[in-house]
Order: sequence, then C-alpha cells, then structure tokens
Amino acid sequence: MLTYEGHWNGASATISRGDNQLLIETDDTAQAVALFDAAISTGLPRHVHLADASVTTTVANDRDDDLVVLGALGGDIVFADGSHGQMYDATWHGESVVATRSGDHLDITSLSPAGVDITGFTSGSADIEHQSLPVENTTGAASAAPNATPITPSRTRRSADVDLTPNRLTFHLMLHDDMGDISSQHVHAGYVAWWLADLQRRIVPGKKVDLFYSQRIPGVTDIRYQYTGSLHDWSDVIEHYAREQHIPRTYKHKFMLIVKGMPEPERYGRSWQKGSEGIASISGRYPEIAHQLGHLLGAKHAAAEVRFGGWWCETNMYAPSLLLRSNCYGYSSANMRHIDDYVRTGEDFLPNTRWSED
Repeated sequence: MLTYEGHWNGASATISRGDNQLLIETDDTAQAVALFDAAISTGLPRHVHLADASVTTTVANDRDDDLVVLGALGGDIVFADGSHGQMYDATWHGESVVATRSGDHLDITSLSPAGVDITGFTSGSADIEHQSLPVENTTGAASAAPNATPITPSRTRRSADVDLTPNRLTFHLMLHDDMGDISSQHVHAGYVAWWLADLQRRIVPGKKVDLFYSQRIPGVTDIRYQYTGSLHDWSDVIEHYAREQHIPRTYKHKFMLIVKGMPEPERYGRSWQKGSEGIASISGRYPEIAHQLGHLLGAKHAAAEVRFGGWWCETNMYAPSLLLRSNCYGYSSANMRHIDDYVRTGEDFLPNTRWSED
C-alpha cells in the first residue's frame, strides 16, 4: 500500500492507496463525516479511521480501532425533518455496531450489558457527541440528548412526500409532543437502530424495511394519554390519520407512538398483538420500543428467553423484567420464527385488531 502526506478538505491528512482501498486519515474530527462518505463511496467493506480520545483500547494495531463498514442495510429511513437516513452494519473497536448516516450527521450505536452508547459526529464540528442510555430508567422522565437537533414546525402532513409501498414492511414512528426537543435522529440512534439492524440481520435478511418518523402533528402527536383506554383512542386517531394521508392499511404498516410518560397506569408500553398500533415510553425498561414492536409482529411473552453468557440477559419479549438481568438485544429463536411467519403471511391480522397480550 502506498502512503502519501497531503491535505484533504483543508486539513492535514495521510492518504493510503492499495488493496483496492483508498484510506484518508486525519486527526481533525471535524472531517469525520466526510471521511466516512469518501470511504464508502468506493464500495464496501471499508475502513474509516475515526479518532475518539474518550475511547480507551488495548489493541496493538491502530487499524483495529477503525470503523469497519461491512454493508448497507436495506430500506428507507425518513426523519421528522424530511431528511433521509441510511443504516450500515459495522464494527468499531472490534465490537459489532450500527452506523446511521443522515444529513450532516453520523451516529454509531454500540451495545453493552449496562446499556447503549451513541457516538455522534457532525460535519464541520470538532466536537464528538456522547450519549449513554441505561438499562433501566423508571423515573418517569428522560433527558434530551446533548446537542439535540431542534424540532421542526408543526405540520399536518406526514414527514415527507414519499411513495409508500403497500407490501414492504413499514413502521411509522411518531414522537409525542411531550418528547420536547429530542429529535427523531436521536430516538433512532438510541432506541431503534440496533433493533432494526437485528431484524434485518437475523429475522428478515435481504428484505427492505422502511421507517417514517413524524413529529408535531396537531391532533395526532399531541393526544392525551396516561389513562386506561389510551391505546384504543390512539388507534382511533390513526384510523382517521391513515385514511387522510392515504397510508395503506395492510398488515405490514405499523404505527407506534413514542412518549415520555406511562401510556397507561402501571404500563410503560402497550400494543395490539399482530395489530397495527402501539404506544411505548422511553422512560421505562430500555427495550420497551422493541418489545412493543415485537407484539405488532406476532412475538409473544411465552416464547421469550433468559440466556446466560457470563451474565443473565432477557430477550426483547421477556416479561415481567428483572433489573438484575441485562438485555440480550434480540428476540428468542421462537419469537424470531413467529415474526418471520407473520411478515411472510400476515396470519391472524385484521385491520382493526385490538387484542393485547400485556
């Protein structure tokens, strides 16, 4: 491999060419997003050297610390501000991660028994954003992510004028107004990216999955909740909204309201089993959103597992959850089969299904 010293985007850089790869290394973290774009533009897999002084490792070779982008995950992600995102399967510091590229931002989501860590890079900024989400947060409130993107103005249409595919698995994730200035990009990086990556890696490999985030829709994301019957009322709202927005009402279109408080008394989430609508809070057990999305796809409590791999962990559908155990960040083998069967056949789906296992 040939190595050259030069400049790239106004910063000193080491440029290496060989083995069908072009590597650009710079100590300027303001160039991290551009480095990522340049690397993946020549094909995958690719190494991207992202310096992060807050991460300590014992690896002998600096290249082992590279973000290794293995492949793109299929489907479209549209955030509430109308920007599009792309997810990538990757490793970083030798661990499996998910990278999400959107707008001027790059988020890297990594998992641990203690919770989820998100590292964010923004074009032109030397700051590296760090956010950690613990396994358990039952205080009834959640903090906004640092440097959260300001929310967009109120609107009555869906987040973007895009063609919805009736037969493609599609999730409409709608942030309640009580989420404040927490952006859909931060919700995605923290709570959804790992779940979607697992779904596409292990359960529906090769299939495209679409995500549409919405925010600040009068009459939809500002509805009252936290009472018995909230989910019924949310379903009524979505029935009207989907009809108004010409959104297909097939078994592959799911609607999740993401809230800060408890959807119903004593519950951090509730969804219709194999139905279309659910509500999940970011203030309870960490995998609550994954748990409720699992119900919409046919996963069951009874098929969940507790596993041991150095410590006990619970799969996504396990209930009731114990704080002593960590998250497995995935579904049990039985629930993976339930989800696969449902996605392929739509068995037992009815447009107005309103039965909950919770």
